Amino acid sequence: MKPIFVGFMENYVNVIVAVPLVLVGFMLMASGMATAYAIPTAISPGLTQMLALDLVVPATAAGTASAEVVNYGTDKEIYNRGDTAKGFITLKNTGDMSINDVTISVSVARSVPVLGMMTLGSQDVKLTGLNIKPGETKNAEYSVAIPSDYKGLSTAGDYKVSGKVIVGGKDAGSFSKSIKVV
Repeated sequence: MKPIFVGFMENYVNVIVAVPLVLVGFMLMASGMATAYAIPTAISPGLTQMLALDLVVPATAAGTASAEVVNYGTDKEIYNRGDTAKGFITLKNTGDMSINDVTISVSVARSVPVLGMMTLGSQDVKLTGLNIKPGETKNAEYSVAIPSDYKGLSTAGDYKVSGKVIVGGKDAGSFSKSIKVV
């Protein structure tokens, strides 16, 4: 049998060692770096399970996808009815992960005498397989067929093409471009 003083000192040493570990655990949990902790095993032999630290640290996020539109345009200013218009956006990857997919919400408006610009419609254009590395700037291209006529009406006229670029669910910028169809 151990003297009472020796038993007390063993417990005292365990508490002195274990309390800072528990405090570190609480600090890590409060900072969000640990999601759980337990107080299991003894620090010295012969004592019942008393204090130790078991942290579960979550994996860090994969990164952030973000970009900005630094340029945009079309291959020409004037198109013939029936042409294919080629457009582009230039994106700069401002995040810390590669960008592979971009969505452009495009709307088209036409100048109508007396009424001004009237929106004809909109659609989402998805560009995939871009592989724009962090810090890199790259062009992304798309094309749209211009019909010769629409329900018997000529498609000749002045148009405004506008777009909002979405990367990783976030707005990367917008653009607006006037073109003419003859």
